[in-house]
Amino acid sequence: MWVVAIVSFLALGAPAIFRSAARSSIQFAGPFHSSDSFLSFATGVNNGSERLIAFFGSLPSSNEILIVVRDDDQRSAFLGMLVAYLAWPHPVRIVNLRNGGTPGSAKPESIAAVAFCRVQPPSSWRRGERFGDSLEIVPTRGTK
Repeated sequence: MWVVAIVSFLALGAPAIFRSAARSSIQFAGPFHSSDSFLSFATGVNNGSERLIAFFGSLPSSNEILIVVRDDDQRSAFLGMLVAYLAWPHPVRIVNLRNGGTPGSAKPESIAAVAFCRVQPPSSWRRGERFGDSLEIVPTRGTK
């Protein structure tokens, strides 16, 4: 019985599986495939990882990136964590608006930029770099 099952699989099943896998193969689109997919999901921006990394690269790496999120919005928190990942080697601080988060001990002169993740920046602030409708990063006055 086992011989019949193995021969049947090899003769009928295996070729069908290989044909299906060849038609539906996964294409990796470069070194930023995962972060680009996540960024596209969170902001609607395609291939935004390199642009975001380049933006952070133009800021002093010793200064903090302040990331503003809303904990009651899962996409906001997710986007904040993605921004924190792509901001490396900058130190980051995540401020949660729902819990009344504050920048804590951050000194204004030590902050390179503020990233608003699905949060509207204050209307009195100047416009920053937009990544779709969900992410705006505002460099501080002393940068960029």
